[in-house]
Amino acid sequence: MKKSKALKVIFAILLAVLVIGGVCVFAFYKYFTAPIGKYPDKAQRAEFIKHPSVLYNDGEGRFYNENPVESTSSSSLNVNGYSKPESLIPAEKIDSLDRASDGEMNISWLGHSSVLVQMGSQNVLIDPILTKGATTPQMYTLPARISEIALDIDNIPDIDVLCISHDHFDHLDYGTVTAIDSKVGTYVVPLGVDSLLEGWGIDESKIHVLGWWESVELGGVTYTLTPAQHYSGRFASKQYKTLWGGIYMSDSAHSLYFTGDSGYCGTFADIYDKLGAPDVMLADAGQDTPAWSHMSPEEVTQAAQDVHAAYLIPVHWGAYLYSNYDWYKPAEDIVKQADEDGVAIATPKLGHLFSYDEIADQNEKWWEENE
Repeated sequence: MKKSKALKVIFAILLAVLVIGGVCVFAFYKYFTAPIGKYPDKAQRAEFIKHPSVLYNDGEGRFYNENPVESTSSSSLNVNGYSKPESLIPAEKIDSLDRASDGEMNISWLGHSSVLVQMGSQNVLIDPILTKGATTPQMYTLPARISEIALDIDNIPDIDVLCISHDHFDHLDYGTVTAIDSKVGTYVVPLGVDSLLEGWGIDESKIHVLGWWESVELGGVTYTLTPAQHYSGRFASKQYKTLWGGIYMSDSAHSLYFTGDSGYCGTFADIYDKLGAPDVMLADAGQDTPAWSHMSPEEVTQAAQDVHAAYLIPVHWGAYLYSNYDWYKPAEDIVKQADEDGVAIATPKLGHLFSYDEIADQNEKWWEENE
């Protein structure tokens, strides 16, 4: 009897260990592994070579830039100073959102590269990060956010199209995407990023996958994935496994070009030749590293001239600090450079929703109040 009781106790202990272990494994996946996402399998990778506009090596299982620039030895473009705001940078809150009308274009920069665009009747989100940063487990690779969140997840309106430029954590956020998916009608993503979304439970029927220069028309707006000089991968072992790019969107009245993360290259002149001059260029202006994959102020304004943008809005700043420079330097440096080069620039406040008709008035140096 004693032996039987002992066996039962041992069995109960083993069962408890298995249950606890299972719970721990699930928790580990949920909070640490799930944000990484599921990468393309062999069958999916075989489809990449059917897109002639992209440079993909099936044997190596990786994408390439148009120019051989893959080097990660570059340092920060600005190493002379470093500061962060004493308190969170304030943002104008978007508590509700009415639909725009045909012929209108409204824009709200939400911090970093997150942008809300209303083009005609369409609500469009680009690279949204609506979580706080390092304070949430899903964002453990990012530093803490230095600005307020302008658009709370609870206040998200219906989003017709959500565009993702590439799979880096500061552009593709697990916490945001999974929280707002029920409000999203369609995703537009580069090759391979669909695998990550599907791994998070996103319905594949909602996802449009594009190679460079490929387009899809949705609700009267045409979305084109443009080349960019950058790279992908949520960890070093996954670099170049999915495609990266910019987004050029247009309807019969307006056009907007988001560069995505990109170094300076011939793509900008090509975009003008192929797609025309955009009304607004949202340009990677964060002076991040490696330098070949991002742009200096001089390169940003040159890119704006190459693409003949009517207005330049610098993005990829205002939410996180990565490199050794003052938090406001991207805006300060590019405003100065744009003035020297005769480039029309707009610097809207975080979260401020404005009409394209009002873009000339978005020139306040608001960051000086928070330096």
